[in-house]
Amino acid sequence: MNYLIQKPGDVGFKTYSLDGLRVAVASGEVQLDWRARNNAKEMTVREALSKCYECGKEISSLAATCPSCGAPLRAAQPSLESATATASSALDFYVAREGRRFGPYTEVAARNYLADGRIQADDLCWRPGMDSWLPVSHVLK
Repeated sequence: MNYLIQKPGDVGFKTYSLDGLRVAVASGEVQLDWRARNNAKEMTVREALSKCYECGKEISSLAATCPSCGAPLRAAQPSLESATATASSALDFYVAREGRRFGPYTEVAARNYLADGRIQADDLCWRPGMDSWLPVSHVLK
């Protein structure tokens, strides 16, 4: 499943997978208000990342599949052998503050946001494999 993303002022589109689009947004390469197209449907990047590409229902950024139709929302998890090699670049780190969730971020990005104050030590965080949300200070030591 691919998204065609158009930067304002550009005539052409660039193609991204769902995970590639998340990485591009997290890195600042793509902005949330840019135009996106998937299965001939026009939307913003923000809408593309908050709705199921199959049925159009709202989804949680933490979901692995659409709760309505079961469509996969994330690429398969890496194998145990490759998990160590990609741990610092995987987009699997989420932060919550005042009932709102943010992410996914890479661990490196989350550490940088913590260092510059965009993430607070008492914000809650979660990543796959954790049983519950914990303060950032307990996870990023």
